[in-house]
Amino acid sequence: MSGAMGAYVRGLDVRDIDIEQLSHLLHAFKAVMLRDQPSDLSIADYVAFGRKLGELAIDPYVESSFAEYPEVMRIVRDADSDAYNFGGDWHSDGSYLERPGGLTVLWGKHVPSHGGDTLFADMELAWEALTPSFREMLDGRRALHAATGLGHKVEIRAKGDYVGLDRSRPLDRIEHLHPIKRTHPETGRHALFVNQAYSVGIEGCSDDESAAILRFLFDHSCLPALTARMVWEPGTILIWDNRVTTHYAIGDYGGQHREMYRLAVTGEIPV
Repeated sequence: MSGAMGAYVRGLDVRDIDIEQLSHLLHAFKAVMLRDQPSDLSIADYVAFGRKLGELAIDPYVESSFAEYPEVMRIVRDADSDAYNFGGDWHSDGSYLERPGGLTVLWGKHVPSHGGDTLFADMELAWEALTPSFREMLDGRRALHAATGLGHKVEIRAKGDYVGLDRSRPLDRIEHLHPIKRTHPETGRHALFVNQAYSVGIEGCSDDESAAILRFLFDHSCLPALTARMVWEPGTILIWDNRVTTHYAIGDYGGQHREMYRLAVTGEIPV
C-alpha cells in the first residue's frame, strides 16, 4: 500500500483461508485488506474466521448487537449523525489492558462511497528510525497506558459510534505499565509501543519529562514516511497487528452511512 507498510489482497475468501499464509502477510505488511469477500458472508462465517486467528475478546464496555456472537462489536454512524469520531486519534487497541489487543479484524459491511479511510503507522519502523542513543535511553523503560482518554471521549459527547456503549463503567480506572520497546512474540522484531490516545506517562520520569518525550514520540511515529492510508471498498475485511502499529480512523464521510463489525483477538502481556 505504501513504502512503509500495508497491502491489498484479492483472491482470499475468509471462509476458506490458509491462516499460516495470512500470518506471513501480516508479519510482512502489518495491516492487510482482504478485498472482494463473498456477498453472502454471514456473521457466523465472520466469527468462525476470527476464532481461527486466536482467542476473541469480549469488550467490557460495549454490548454486542448479536446475542449469539458477543465477540462482535457493531460500529455504526448514520448519515445524519454528529457523533464524536471515536477512532480519530492515533491509538493501539486496548493498550491500557494487561493483555493489549493482538490482532483486530474489521469488516466493512456498509462503507461510504468516499472517505472513512484508515491511517496506519508502522511502529517497527518508528523504533528503527530513532537514533541509537535515544533508543538506548528508552530501552528498558515502561510507559503507563490508561483508559482515561476513552473516558474523556464518552463524557464530552453523549452519542458515540459504538452501539451499546455502557457509559456507567469507570473507564478511567484501567491502566498498566508496558515496555516502550516491545518485542513481537512471533517475529522477534522490536517496535515502539506508545500511542497518543492511551500513553500518559513514563515510569521514573516527571510529568514534564514524560510529556516532552511522549509528545516527541507521538509526532515521530506518524511521520508520513512511516504511514499508510488504507482505502475501504465494499466487501472488504481489514486485519492489523496492534503490537506493531497504531491507527487513526478518519471521520470525513458526513452525510453517508457507515457500518462496521469488529473482532478483537486477545494479545499477550507485552515484553
